Amino acid sequence: MTYGKYFNKGQKVFIKRIFTDEERTAVDSITGYAMRSQSTQLDLALPYGCDAADSYPFESGMKFEISTDHRGMGLRLVASFSERISSQDIRLQFEGNLEFISRRIFKRVDVNAWVGIQRGQGSLAEMRRLWEEHLQKIKSGVSAAELTEFKKHLVNLAGGGLRLPLTGPVEMAERVLVYLSIGDKRGIICALAETVWVGQPKDDGTQPIGLRFLNILEEDQARIDTVVKMLIDRLSRTGEA
Repeated sequence: MTYGKYFNKGQKVFIKRIFTDEERTAVDSITGYAMRSQSTQLDLALPYGCDAADSYPFESGMKFEISTDHRGMGLRLVASFSERISSQDIRLQFEGNLEFISRRIFKRVDVNAWVGIQRGQGSLAEMRRLWEEHLQKIKSGVSAAELTEFKKHLVNLAGGGLRLPLTGPVEMAERVLVYLSIGDKRGIICALAETVWVGQPKDDGTQPIGLRFLNILEEDQARIDTVVKMLIDRLSRTGEA
């Protein structure tokens, strides 16, 4: 089947690494923009600087789940890494298994939460290393308060990311480390996220932004999803009462 017809030039595409069951412990994803699509191949530009393609550990045949929007529906299929076209661009080979899915996989809820944000100017590779380093520090017992400053924000939270205010200016595809306290008494969640949309600046100098998790432990993503569903259920019962 020809899959290239589903991708237009400039279309935003999310790609998530597919692991074997033995390897699978964390979500590992990045964003690309369709540059050229053929019946069996897709060329993507990565929005992470001049060395973007070199900042991710691509290997020949590495499998990814591709997801994007197509005519108001979510689209998902499997592809494998073919080659680096340049230091910013990659080529993927379609493997088939196309599905149309719900555009919103995770439920969302507005909630007050303690959040720490560490903005970085480093490459994608450097931010990925920093995430792994801080994750290990937190696991070893280092207080997250030593790594970041926490502030209470009204956030729109989901397993895939969150919306919150951030001091401007904020750039698209800016990488940040996110530290979350979600009140389930299982410790601080640390994730690497990227900006996927930026709102207009407010009078206080902040901008509402949308963050998508690039790297997060699957168990932490499940924790967020569980808490969100619990809060939605609680709000539903309160409304009925």
